[in-house]
Amino acid sequence: MRQASQGLEFHFPLLRNRGAAAGFGAFGALSIALPVAAAAGLGLAHGPDAHGRLAMVLVGGFALPVLAFGIVFLALAVYLLANSLTVTARPDRIAAVRRLFGFTLSRRAVSCADIAGIVPLTAARFQSKFSAEPRYQLVARSRTPGQADLVIAESLPGRAAMELMAARIEAATGIGLMEDEN
Repeated sequence: MRQASQGLEFHFPLLRNRGAAAGFGAFGALSIALPVAAAAGLGLAHGPDAHGRLAMVLVGGFALPVLAFGIVFLALAVYLLANSLTVTARPDRIAAVRRLFGFTLSRRAVSCADIAGIVPLTAARFQSKFSAEPRYQLVARSRTPGQADLVIAESLPGRAAMELMAARIEAATGIGLMEDEN
């Protein structure tokens, strides 16, 4: 957190979700390794004869979707590690910039007049079975129906950290917490 011109700037850096990324990455790697090993084993065992080719086609029908899911999970793990969020909270607006490997993916700003309140959510994808503390994110709820909400804080470890961040945002914008939704 640092003082920006007429407000506060919060930075949620790269590598903040290492635990979640490790789980997705391990699952993705296993989902890729098992079909590759099965295909290699069939190719070596049966050779290029007709039975071997038929076995490869039949296994491929099951193995290729698993392989595709593995690639998706590996990509999700890389995204979790390599994305960052910078939020600027001022009395008139809240702006958020999401980056991947330092390149801007999205840039959004919402007027404080268009925000109904700040909602704390437990971020299910960042929860650890080995930690008693849930991880939170703060979302600025829009007053306008159909307008997307804005994530203004994420990966906050525990309720105390979430409440402290919400208090800082409220001090900068005048917008307070709404009731928990989950």
